[in-house]
Amino acid sequence: MYGILQQGARFLAMTGLLWLLPVTGYAAAGQDLFEVEVPVSGQQPVERKAAMRQALSTVLVRVTGQRELPGSGRVRPLLDTASQYVQQYRYFTVPGSTPPQLMLRVRFDGDGIRQVLREQDIAYWGDTERPDTLVWLAVEERGRRYIVSAQDETVIHRQMVQAARQRGVPLLFPLMDLQDQAQVRFSDIQGGFFDRVLEASARYKLQAILIGRLNLSASGSWVARWNLRIAGNTTTWSDTDNQLAGVARAGINNVADNLASRLAVTDSGALGNHVTVTVEDINTLAAYARVTDYLGSLTAVRQLQVKQVAGTSVDYSMQLNGTLQGLTQTIVIGSVLEPVVAAPPGSYRVRQ
Repeated sequence: MYGILQQGARFLAMTGLLWLLPVTGYAAAGQDLFEVEVPVSGQQPVERKAAMRQALSTVLVRVTGQRELPGSGRVRPLLDTASQYVQQYRYFTVPGSTPPQLMLRVRFDGDGIRQVLREQDIAYWGDTERPDTLVWLAVEERGRRYIVSAQDETVIHRQMVQAARQRGVPLLFPLMDLQDQAQVRFSDIQGGFFDRVLEASARYKLQAILIGRLNLSASGSWVARWNLRIAGNTTTWSDTDNQLAGVARAGINNVADNLASRLAVTDSGALGNHVTVTVEDINTLAAYARVTDYLGSLTAVRQLQVKQVAGTSVDYSMQLNGTLQGLTQTIVIGSVLEPVVAAPPGSYRVRQ
């Protein structure tokens, strides 16, 4: 029953089994959005309380996409009672730090925090709606030129990863193996010739691509120019900072802000639009489970059930937080489904 089914007639004969499978939640692999680490100067209650407040501020920015939110009055009561939402915490010392740096790792109650956000009508950016972002970054400093790779151990790689973790943005860097090296040169990125970069990105099958050009100026400041492609839409900006960490953080902040503006959903608790969507090319039981779990995990989807199975197509009945257009915008950026060209709205197929 749980094996991989063959395409065609055999799958048609087994579609009755789909009705027996539950519509369960989907846990996206990767970072726990409600766990954060903050530096502390000691383990006294007053120091712990301040650190938990700081940690919750980071979590709120991460799960709403709104950097200004912790400073607003809307969440002040939540921040003032941060310790009430703590599920676990522990102290640890950063290995190799001199002098020793004490840290506090805190994990918050995600359901409780999301309930408060719902009551305050604040948009929520869930883990399933966070696409992997492929980063092509060309760095020039003191005569050295290089493209940051997945295996890199440079400071900029570490700073980008740390900044992305703070905002909950999953990052991937290119392998820069022989295939990547044959398609993309440093001069392509530095010169703004992005067609070759986009062609090389096709192997990674991601819908969010960040292209960066980072230069250390004669004055000692870092200058960055960024080009963010999300499902065919392009945003460009520049950043300058005296510190490498600052320019990395600014770049990631803009990526997170851009993604959250598209993907964060206001979950008022009330049922919204009722829609039916059709997903084609569900050729196996495993594909059915993957698609159903994915749709059921989306913040925009309040309720989900299978309405009809016809061949390799499945109709899903949904109650939404928002509109079908908003749901489509989320799906387009994801890696599971893609819209069917020249088909009615709400028609998708499984990405290959």
